[in-house]
Amino acid sequence: MIDLKLKLNAGYLLVFGPLLIVLVILAIHFLREDMPRTRGKKDLKNGLFRAIPPLGAAFLSLQFFLLLTPKGECNTFQRSRLLFEWLHAFQPEYCMYLPAETQEHMPWLFEPPMLQAWMQIVLPLIALAVAVKDWRTLAG
Repeated sequence: MIDLKLKLNAGYLLVFGPLLIVLVILAIHFLREDMPRTRGKKDLKNGLFRAIPPLGAAFLSLQFFLLLTPKGECNTFQRSRLLFEWLHAFQPEYCMYLPAETQEHMPWLFEPPMLQAWMQIVLPLIALAVAVKDWRTLAG
């Protein structure tokens, strides 16, 4: 039996989840073989199915802003500071009251966190753009 002890937690999902979703969408988009396209297949069901990954990326990005703060500042931290102030890299606190051991294994935000915060806004938009492009080209 293989015993893998990964120190993954919700912080890793919030920090790297949108990037992974976009990478998977782009890999599918660029590596798939050209499927035969039929005219008139732009139905609502297909569009909703293609919207799931961008919505997932947007949800994780929103959680990034709502739940990650510098240690001890869950109630007082202004989230706009992540976007507009040149903060130093920090290990965030997950503001949903995780056990102390789990909080110790949170991923550090890159230097500067502003770059990572803006990526959390851009990545869901990229995912949405690729999904819309795929949906539009489906009908030829």
